[in-house]
Amino acid sequence: MKQYIDIQRVREQDEIVDNNLTLPKNTGAFQAGDIISITEKIDGANASVRYDEAKGVLRGFSRKNELSGENPLRGFWNYVQKLDKTPFARYPHYIFFGEWLVKHTVIYERDDYDKWYLFSVYNEDTNGWMPQEFVKAFAEEYGFPYVKELYSGKFINWEHCRQFANQPSYGEQQEGIVIKNQTALSEGRGPHVLKYVNPKFQEIKLENRGKRVEDPDKVKEREQAAEYMRLIVTEARVMKIFHKLVDEGILPEKIPKEHLQLIYKNLPKRVYEDCVKEEPEIVQKADKYAGKLCTNITIDIFRKKMGV
Repeated sequence: MKQYIDIQRVREQDEIVDNNLTLPKNTGAFQAGDIISITEKIDGANASVRYDEAKGVLRGFSRKNELSGENPLRGFWNYVQKLDKTPFARYPHYIFFGEWLVKHTVIYERDDYDKWYLFSVYNEDTNGWMPQEFVKAFAEEYGFPYVKELYSGKFINWEHCRQFANQPSYGEQQEGIVIKNQTALSEGRGPHVLKYVNPKFQEIKLENRGKRVEDPDKVKEREQAAEYMRLIVTEARVMKIFHKLVDEGILPEKIPKEHLQLIYKNLPKRVYEDCVKEEPEIVQKADKYAGKLCTNITIDIFRKKMGV
C-alpha cells in the first residue's frame, strides 16, 4: 500500500534549538511566481481508496493499514463499500487520498463529519503526484468534496500564505493550512508540499525554539534531555496520536480508568515513533533518555487532558 507523504512544517530560516542543534530551512523549492494552492488543513483520519482490477472491487486504507469489516477506520470502510466503482475503475493505477472527517482535536460543524474530503491523487504508472487541477476536476465530476481551497495563484511570500491560516471553513477553529507548489512538483523541486499549523495546534513548542539551552556541562544529562523532549512531546502531538490509534481500532474513544494499561502499552510507543519521524534531530539530542522521557511526558499529558 502507498502511504501519504509526511508533510514538513514551514521553516523559512534555519531554526536554532540550542547552540548545538539547528533545524535547516526547508522552503527553497518555493520561488516567487510559482503556482501554488493553499487548502485548509483539516483534522481527521488520513484515508485512501483504489480500484483493484484483479478482483473488481474498491479497497480502502488508513494511513498504515488496509481496512476491513474488523478494522473499518470509524466507518470509512463501510463508506467505501457503498461507493460507485465506476469513477475509480477509470483510473486503476491511481490512489485517491483524502481526509475522513471524524472527531479528533479540532471541533467542526456536525454536518461536516463522516465525509471524505479528497486532497491528493498518486499515479503509480509515473510514481508521482497528479496536479491539483486533476484532483479538483475528479472531485467535481463525481461529487466528492474537495478540501477547501483558500487560494490558488502565484506564490508571493510566506507572510501572504499565512494570511489564510485564520480562515476556518468547517467550524470556528482552523488547525492550519497546506501549501502545495505545482510548479515545483512539475519541475522536481522539493519539498513541494509544506504545512503551517496555527500556534494552538502546533506539535512542537515554537516559543521554546531559538532559546539557548544551558550547556550540558552545567546541568544534569537527564534534565537537559527532558528539555529537548518537552519541546516535541506536546499535548497536540499526544492527542493527534491518540486519535490515530482510535481510528485504527487499537484504542477505544472512551477509556475507563481500569483500562489505562491500553494507553500505557500503545500511546507512548507511537508518540515516540512520531517524534523520531518528525523531529529526529531533537530525539537524538535526548540520547538514551529519549524513550523513557517520552513515555513519562506522554502519560502525564494524556491523564491531565482526559482527566483520568
